[in-house]
Amino acid sequence: MVRGGTTLETSVGTVLSGRYKVKSTLGSGGMAVVYKAQDAILGRSVALKTLHLHYAEMPSFQARFRQEARAMASLDHENIVKVYDISQDGEVPFIVVECVAGRDLGKLLGGQGGGRLGEAFVRRMAAQLLRALSYAHRRGIIHRDIKPSNILLTPEGTVKVADFGIARIIEEDDLAGGEPGEIVGSARYMSPEQLRGDEAKPESDIYSVGVLLYHCLTGRPPFSGDVKSLARQHMREEPTPPRRLNKKISPGMEAVILKALDKDPANRYHSASAMLDDVEVEPPPVASRTTVAAKSSSGKRRGGLVLASVLALLLLLGGGVALASGYVGLPQNGVENALKRINPVETKAPAPPEAPQETAAEPQDTAVAPEAPTSTEDAPQPVASVAETASRREQQEPQRSLVPVPNVTAYYDYYALDTLAASGFNVAFVREYQEGFAARGVTWATEPAAGTLAPEGSTVTVYATPEDLPQPVF
Repeated sequence: MVRGGTTLETSVGTVLSGRYKVKSTLGSGGMAVVYKAQDAILGRSVALKTLHLHYAEMPSFQARFRQEARAMASLDHENIVKVYDISQDGEVPFIVVECVAGRDLGKLLGGQGGGRLGEAFVRRMAAQLLRALSYAHRRGIIHRDIKPSNILLTPEGTVKVADFGIARIIEEDDLAGGEPGEIVGSARYMSPEQLRGDEAKPESDIYSVGVLLYHCLTGRPPFSGDVKSLARQHMREEPTPPRRLNKKISPGMEAVILKALDKDPANRYHSASAMLDDVEVEPPPVASRTTVAAKSSSGKRRGGLVLASVLALLLLLGGGVALASGYVGLPQNGVENALKRINPVETKAPAPPEAPQETAAEPQDTAVAPEAPTSTEDAPQPVASVAETASRREQQEPQRSLVPVPNVTAYYDYYALDTLAASGFNVAFVREYQEGFAARGVTWATEPAAGTLAPEGSTVTVYATPEDLPQPVF
């Protein structure tokens, strides 16, 4: 909220500064009116942002306006609205900026049922926003007023951040000459330190991004009310965890938002780039119970086919009885591993056929006989008995549901831990360097492997790089 004032009111067809012909009004707010115009010299469409006459009357405003506008014009990034020119018509200054085709995030949220956006879309939008902020912060420019209406979306899916530095232009003079309780910008999205009147820092923009993501994914900002109530809540109250309002939000995204919303700037992300790293970590696909059951059923069928194939092969080689008697060892990485993978899925063995007593009574004689068995009905019996015994043993043990191991490769270790724990697994870490993975606690493998069906409550070993390298500081 800012004190109102007279704005430059003009009609369609008016030419400002002998160059910019007004075509239409794009919008208006507490700080300015925005017009669409045609640049008569360069022949392109532009947007004219005209500030309130109130600001032009402030002491030292003209010098501040030109200084800050030059800084804004120095920003050249694909995700930042480009500033072309600064000019003046009469007493009211205006800024000439890139005219972006599309709509702002506020209108997009207003057009959605429940005011929520999908997490995949929000991640892509946030990634572009954070790249823009990282670029500006490295050049010493803080946005100070991140909110939905300042996030423009083109039809091609490109994010354009508008109004960099506008709040800075008027901040000091407005607070010095204004009334108590006035706030420059939107209090719904402002950081606690800004609401206290402290200097805005990069961490202040990060807090505002956290509020913005919260709003996009839950349908509302974390706090609401009048300006005084909002200021009190931002400074003293903890937001409701976003997953309580929308269960579809991934645990990783919730962790990102809550870290950005920490009251203490020192506990937030130390840079937009650091926040970008976590935003770009895609959540693992969530398998429904139906999908897991289908995979389990398919695994049983495949397991039965593999088991039958193995037994048939042994019979053809004349080794069926020798296997049952323990005289032939299975290869370490061959059939044994195949059987081990079958056992957790194959919970029910087929009933064995009727076995002649003489075959079961003299297994060793059969194993050392110089000739292969002449009847295929004799050899399978000991093998079937072993399978039957294993099946009975499994039925006596408590059954645990099987769930797929999530793919957490290239995750940070703490996010991998949260993801696996959410799927019902215990986690054990092994720290080893791995080529192609930074030494910042990045996971590069799991045992069992991703996608493997494992008992719920079992332990998954996560291989992650040591945390030797510090996070980059800008």
